[in-house]
Amino acid sequence: MAISTLSSPEFLDKVVDFPDGASYELVHPITDYRACHDGTPLEARILYTCKWLGSTGDQEYVMKVKVQIPGNSKTDIPKPEEGPSTTTALELKALETFRGANSAYAPQLLGFKRAVQSDSCPLPGGYLTYTLMNKIPGDTLFNLHFWGLPEDERRDIVQKFLKILRTIYELGIQPEDRGLRNIMWDRETKTCNIIDFEMWKETKQTITDETKELQRWGLARSPPQKWWETWFSEGH
Repeated sequence: MAISTLSSPEFLDKVVDFPDGASYELVHPITDYRACHDGTPLEARILYTCKWLGSTGDQEYVMKVKVQIPGNSKTDIPKPEEGPSTTTALELKALETFRGANSAYAPQLLGFKRAVQSDSCPLPGGYLTYTLMNKIPGDTLFNLHFWGLPEDERRDIVQKFLKILRTIYELGIQPEDRGLRNIMWDRETKTCNIIDFEMWKETKQTITDETKELQRWGLARSPPQKWWETWFSEGH
C-alpha cells in the first residue's frame, strides 16, 4: 500500500478508545481535513484507515472523524454542542439499518464514540465524533476514471449498481449525495458498493426511471441541451 501524503490534524489523538474497550490506531488519512457544510452545526471531517490494536493481523478499518468548528466570524462564536451533527445522525441511522438487514452492499457500522474537544482543539468544549466502519474493497469510480474503463466493464458496473441501489431503496433509503465518488468498485472481485450516507431521505418507492437515475450518479451521459433549455431548467 502506498503511504498517504495527506496531512493529519495535530490535535487528534492517534489512538481512539471506544466504549466497548476496543482501541483503534489511526494509520493513514484517506481524505483531507476540511470543513463540510451539508449539515449542522458547522464541522470539519477527515477519514482514516485504522487498525484494531487487539489484533495481530493486518486487517484495516475506516474511521470517520467529525470536529465541531467555529465559523469565519471572530465575533460569532458558536455554542459548543454535544453532537452528533445532523449528517452524522443520518448516516448512523442508515448504517444501523444496513446492519439490521445484514446488507453486503454498504458500509457496516462497527462502533461510534463522542468526545469533548480539549483546549488545543478548534472549538474547546465542542464535540468530536468517531464513526468506525469496515473497509470496503476497491476504489471509487471517480478515482478509477469510470468513463475510461473498458465498455464491457462499465456495463457490468452499471448492472450491479442498479441491483444494489434497488436493494437500498427496498430498505427505505434513497441516497441524495449521488456521484461517482460514492460508488466503490473492486476490479478483482467485480463487486460494487455504495458509500457515504450523510444525505438521504426515507422512501417507499423504487427506481422508476433507470436512465435518469444513472445520469444523476454519473453512470450515464445526459443528452446535450441547447443553451436556452439549460437556462430555463435553472429557473430563469
